[in-house]
Amino acid sequence: MEHYVLKKPVTFGGELITEIHLDLDGLSALDLEKAERIARGLLQKKETMNVPETNKKYQACVAAKASGHTVDFIRSLGGKDYTQVCLLVMNFLLDGDSEDEGDTESKGKAPAPSGEIPTLKTKTDANTPT
Repeated sequence: MEHYVLKKPVTFGGELITEIHLDLDGLSALDLEKAERIARGLLQKKETMNVPETNKKYQACVAAKASGHTVDFIRSLGGKDYTQVCLLVMNFLLDGDSEDEGDTESKGKAPAPSGEIPTLKTKTDANTPT
């Protein structure tokens, strides 16, 4: 469970909220589908959401579900807090793990060497002598 202390506490519904607990690991596929449906409803007329995991409205909807708060509450956060909460959600969604973000070795991932871009070998590449 992620624990985020707000840099700028928010009064919402008559209650001063100073921290948010996000149970990202407890989310189901259905929760994520509902969050996407809600986020698509928040889009403006000419706005698109091609990759929901990178869209702040979707991230806010996921954060709301994971925290037990409303989307309106998440969207009422100060800019820095909103951005940080959305980043926590995006890292979870794209990485698949809400714990040990900086520990790439324990997740079986090796960081790319500095200045090099990792590439995938295709069948043709694998058969080409080096």
